Amino acid sequence: MKSTIVNTGRRLLWPLALVMGSFTSQAIAENTVTLIEMGDLHGTLVPHAAVLKNADGSERQVASAGGLARLKTVVDDIRADNPEAVLLSAGDLTHGSAETLFTVGDIMMKAMNAFDIDVFTPGNWDFGYGPAVFRNRFASFGPKPGIPPNIAVMAGYIDCSDNTCTEEKGIIRADFPSVAINLYNAAPIPAALQGKRVLDPYRILERGGVKIAVIGITAPIVPQQADVFNIGLRFTQGVEELPDILAEVNAAGADLIVVQSELGMSQNIEIARNFKDIDVMYSAHTHEITLGALLADESGVVRTTPGLPLSGAEKSLLARGAAIVVETNRDMYVGRLDVQVADGKVIDFEWQAIPVDDSIPADPAMAALVAELEEDFIAGEDGIVKTHVFLPGAYCTPGCGAPGERGHYLTDSLDMVVGETDTLLLRHHVLEDTLNNWLADAIRTETDEVVFNAGNDPWNGVDISMSNGFRFGNAVLPGGDITLRDLYTWFPVGPAIIVGEFAGQAIEASLEEILSAVFNRNAFLQRGGWYLGLANMTQEIDLDNRPFSSSSGRIVQTKIGGAPLDTSKRYVFASCYGHGDAIDRVCRSGGGSEHRFLELADATDYTSAISITDPVLLPPTGPIRRSAPFRYVHPVHLLRRHLDRIGTVTDAYGVGRIKTVDSRQQDASGEYPAVPAPVSAPDPTFVQPPQGAGPKFFSGHIGH
Repeated sequence: MKSTIVNTGRRLLWPLALVMGSFTSQAIAENTVTLIEMGDLHGTLVPHAAVLKNADGSERQVASAGGLARLKTVVDDIRADNPEAVLLSAGDLTHGSAETLFTVGDIMMKAMNAFDIDVFTPGNWDFGYGPAVFRNRFASFGPKPGIPPNIAVMAGYIDCSDNTCTEEKGIIRADFPSVAINLYNAAPIPAALQGKRVLDPYRILERGGVKIAVIGITAPIVPQQADVFNIGLRFTQGVEELPDILAEVNAAGADLIVVQSELGMSQNIEIARNFKDIDVMYSAHTHEITLGALLADESGVVRTTPGLPLSGAEKSLLARGAAIVVETNRDMYVGRLDVQVADGKVIDFEWQAIPVDDSIPADPAMAALVAELEEDFIAGEDGIVKTHVFLPGAYCTPGCGAPGERGHYLTDSLDMVVGETDTLLLRHHVLEDTLNNWLADAIRTETDEVVFNAGNDPWNGVDISMSNGFRFGNAVLPGGDITLRDLYTWFPVGPAIIVGEFAGQAIEASLEEILSAVFNRNAFLQRGGWYLGLANMTQEIDLDNRPFSSSSGRIVQTKIGGAPLDTSKRYVFASCYGHGDAIDRVCRSGGGSEHRFLELADATDYTSAISITDPVLLPPTGPIRRSAPFRYVHPVHLLRRHLDRIGTVTDAYGVGRIKTVDSRQQDASGEYPAVPAPVSAPDPTFVQPPQGAGPKFFSGHIGH
């Protein structure tokens, strides 16, 4: 069946029929492999507002998009067209929502096991509940550690008593295979197992006489997150293992080699350009959407045109061994890649990034399963919601305490309206968004009041705050209601709120480090999310011409409270604190002192009084000695209090705090001219330039 794109005169729309593909059914049976790709689902079970991209790169706001029931419809329709289609999933699956936070991902596993995934590769957040959960969930061999008591409490909210799933040590197992070439056992795992892989490196499938090798590369950045995520695990970049693995699958007779990788778009492009045996690079982690597939080889990267057949030049690139590079974004798109293979070579392909918008009907069985899973998180007719608690590891040492005594509690319906917005709230740009600005401002405003009222000499308030550069989270459209569910998608981790003193030099050094991670010219030094939201701070940065040794870094000037940052001054900094981190850290910054935590009078009531307290000294039963108080304040507590205060988020929190300038030019008044921020070279619709930014020789290749 030939596919069509309907041109409305305003924008290009993908009708549902497009999932049928343009290759005929006879061709599919003979030499076409259909790959279905969905990635970085981030624990999203239900539909949500979204900003989607059209085929021409323009955008449209959709009040209801995504959700697992619609996702299942698209997947099943593709399978109906080609029953031998291969379903791939890569990237963060079990983390990113309130439902997954309070059930250590179990709720997502029960739903995803119904998708019949052929091969999965985990992302960095799939390690976010610790190695015991990860091994019991995804590993098919090797040690299966016991589950700590705090995890057991949270895992107990979802079980397999209905015989629809399987548990290992109380954790719901994936009934699909997981692969990664770059994840190994390390101490304190027994010596005999150290150095051995935790997961199989690849799977070989056969479809229509074509042998397909699917190789996995998981996220190597896990050790840069909380230390408790990677106990007993060792990660590599995967690049050194690839030659041997490619040789191995070639020897096994693979006709089509697919690498699904959580390294992110920039690194995946570089790998695709340098390993000719890779036919398809399915990218995850960076939350980009390839409307047109990329063709990557040693000569460069070419973006194909969405909805059009390959040109002669593009087919020539393919014939010379260029790899097809594609990426999908959360539950908002499903990728369909139809690849024609002849004599072990890819001769043609068609890529479709299918938007999962409100034109897609919900699959009835999946809709019913999601509704059942959501019951405990939604108020019933009696208005009662089942109470859930998130317990950091140290909080069950010894025991987990009486209800309400310790932990972060969810006692309200996720669909409860907690505020509204007059402006678009979405993480949508690499440098600055209204959402991140508002999150930082809300945390600063609420902590500033607490600190001021506490009369904690010499602190008279809070100078600055920052919000994490997460890439995920729901959109809330202008004029829309903000729900409690939305707040948790913006902060789906369990940290405490901490206040401390930081030298100006440490603050600017941390911001330089983050900018470098986002815009490094060396793709393999790019890591983490996007840039941060800044409260009571403005910056001028030069991304095109810096860093040089004479200019120190990309930051031209930082101002706090309208005055230039003083590197010798100490500022009061409020932000989040990851349980188990060094006590001198806040989220994304280290080197502080005099840290204090915020504590609720009643852990089950976000409106109860907040006090300032010292870190808690824990019994010496493990590596963590000091931590947040048992009734710690979570970022969502402060966001709710701030919405209670302001009611509506406005464009007063809009962009303009970060200005990109040309630092080579300075007028008589000392001002630098503003310049546009760098855009992606291979595809200008990407959020983050995979080629980085700054002097090109920092890529390590003279002449590039």
